[in-house]
Amino acid sequence: MMIESGYELVPVDWHVDEKMACGFVRVYDVYGGEVVCHEADKDTVLPAGCICLFPSAAPYSLEQNPKNPLWCAHLHLDIAPALLRSMRIVQAPAGSVPRAIFDAVRCSVTQQEERVTSRLAEAFEEYCRSRKMFSMPEGEIAQALAVMSAEFRKNWTVGELSAISGYSEPYFIRRFRAETGMSPHQYLISRRMKEALRLLWTDLPITQVAEQVGYPELKAFSRAFRQWYGISPTQCRENGRINP
Repeated sequence: MMIESGYELVPVDWHVDEKMACGFVRVYDVYGGEVVCHEADKDTVLPAGCICLFPSAAPYSLEQNPKNPLWCAHLHLDIAPALLRSMRIVQAPAGSVPRAIFDAVRCSVTQQEERVTSRLAEAFEEYCRSRKMFSMPEGEIAQALAVMSAEFRKNWTVGELSAISGYSEPYFIRRFRAETGMSPHQYLISRRMKEALRLLWTDLPITQVAEQVGYPELKAFSRAFRQWYGISPTQCRENGRINP
């Protein structure tokens, strides 16, 4: 499911620093720029003409040369409960399916056809799934992820989640973090924040956005949103999008 999209030359001060797993997949169709992805065990230069997918279940950072900034079309995809554990590069020569999809993404984003962009994002996600780029966590953890994804408004306890998985609480926490790159609480917040970002692109009042993602109090929602994205819900709505 698409969370966000865009097509732009990013500002010279742009960078990404995901100190823990972010819970969604960034996808860049790179047209130009000098950008390096830093992962735990390697650095990768983003190749122009290719489509780069960045992990949902591991920390990473992106750093550009401000004299040669990133130029890309991008999608943010929610693939839960599936996971992407490391950066993937998709070759996209002229005439290929991914190139056709992202040429259409660039056009639909430029013309502000959000519903069309969303359908194109679904097509690209299916292309990736069909080539087994994403993985599923082990069965017991997958059960917990499934219920958390379906009922993210609920304030789940570790005891409830570990019981679903059939593990002791300490072992459940260790296995969950190993699979997803974050704690159960962090994963739940990531689910809520992804849905909040999607709803903020609609005309729904921010108070109702807060309620729909599990925050009866607007102040608590605004605080959680700012901690996650670095800006307030109001600023996010006024800006129109989050940077790639």
